[in-house]
Amino acid sequence: MATKRYVTKYRQLREVYERIIGKSISDITWYRVVASLKRYFSLEIESANAMSIVETYAGIKRKCPAFSFRTSDFSERWQAFKHFYDAKHLQYTGQQFLVALADYLKIKLDAVPRSTRYYWFSQAGLSYNALHSYQSQDLALVAFVATQWAINKRSRDCVSGHRQSPPVKSANSQVLTLAK
Repeated sequence: MATKRYVTKYRQLREVYERIIGKSISDITWYRVVASLKRYFSLEIESANAMSIVETYAGIKRKCPAFSFRTSDFSERWQAFKHFYDAKHLQYTGQQFLVALADYLKIKLDAVPRSTRYYWFSQAGLSYNALHSYQSQDLALVAFVATQWAINKRSRDCVSGHRQSPPVKSANSQVLTLAK
C-alpha cells in the first residue's frame, strides 16, 4: 500500500504536469505517463529528481504534442532524441545540425523537402535558420520529429523498391512477335 507521503508527491507531480501542459488529464492517462517515465527516465515518485523529470517531460510534451511513448517506432525516435539531448554542450548552426541529423538517420539531405525541414523545427517549437546557432538539447526534439519522417521514408522506399513491374495491359500478337 502506498504511503501518505507517496500519494502526496504523486498528486503534486500530476498537478505540475497538468500546469505545464496547460490541461487536466484523466487518472488513467496520468498512470500511463508515470509508467512511461519510470521506464524511460527512471522516475521514482519519492526521489529528489522526480519533479525535475516531470517538468522536463511536460515541457517536451507541451512543445511537441506528438511526443508519445505509445507509438510502435518510439524506440528509434527516442534513440535519436537521446543522441542529441545527451550532447549537452554542443552547438550547431541550423545547417550543421541538418547534416549531422542526416548522417545519424542515414538519409540524404537532398531528399528532404525544404518545407519538411521547417516543419521539423516548428514541431519542436523552434524557427529554422541555417545560420542560427542552437543548443544540441534544443535540437533533440527536432531529431525526434525528423526520425518519424525518416522511418516513413524508408518504409515507402522499401515498398517501392520491391514493387513488381506493372503488367502489360493488352498486347496483340504483332507486338508480341516484335518483342521476340
